[in-house]
Formats: sequence, C-alpha cells, structure tokens
Amino acid sequence: MSKLGVRRRRVPYKSDKGVNHAAPNSDINVTPLVDVCLVLLIIFMVVTPMLGRGRDVRLPELTTATEHKEGDQVFVSVDDEGAWIEQDRYVEKSNFLATLEESLKVATGKAAASGYKGPVLFIKGDVDTDYGSVRTVMEWINTLDIPPQEIALVVDLAET
Repeated sequence: MSKLGVRRRRVPYKSDKGVNHAAPNSDINVTPLVDVCLVLLIIFMVVTPMLGRGRDVRLPELTTATEHKEGDQVFVSVDDEGAWIEQDRYVEKSNFLATLEESLKVATGKAAASGYKGPVLFIKGDVDTDYGSVRTVMEWINTLDIPPQEIALVVDLAET
C-alpha cells in the first residue's frame, strides 16, 4: 500500500522515466510462408489428378505398334455426341478448329520450352463410334492452316 492507501499497479514495460522500447526485430518469420506453401502443394496434389486429358471413351485395343514419347499434347476425343477437346463438345467445324488451333499454339510453346520438336495431337475414338465420325474429325484437323506435326491414335493395350 502506498502512503494514501491507494494501491498502484506496476506495468512491467513502463518505468517512471518513460516507455522502454526493445530493439526492432528484423528477422523474417518463415513459418507462415512454409504453411502457405504446404497448403498450396496439397491443393495442387489433390486437384491435378482431376484435370483429365479429354473425355473418357472406350478405346479400341492395340494389336501392334510402338509406344509414343511423352511431352506436351493435345487430346481430341470423338464419340457419337461429337468431337471433344478436353471437356468441351464441338459439333461445328469452325468452333472446333478455332479451339484446336489455340490449344495447339499453347502446346507448341510448352513443347519448345521443354525441348521437344512439337506437340502431339492424340485422337481418342470411342470403340462404339462409327469410324466415319473419327475420319471426319481427322479431315477437319487436316484443314488447319498449320496442321500438327504428329497425330497419334490412342488405343488400349490388348490383355494377353
């Protein structure tokens, strides 16, 4: 108790002469950065498998062929409903070719950056679809101003 019976609180960082400041801390706190990076890594690991390459179709089985190298590719799927680039359906030639040209330009840039000679256009034709539909889409592709350097038909491996 003080002289007048009033109790005074003492604040630890204050003194009778003024406020004592600690020296500024110039260290970078890395913990939040690591936390954010780990969360982003987990998000990308979960989302990446969901980014499918084209529409799922039943493929014909392979009899004999050589395997194709991996690189930046564009996938076109063909079934009874039409031609698909990634998950978008096209039934008109002009819209299909415009989207395909854009996809091939992006894939060409990625392939050049990776050291490949060019992208591969993979055509996935459903086994139950009339071959005429697949042929029509291939003819559309051949009418491009700059056709792809390589076109490959996707097939399933025969189970032996």
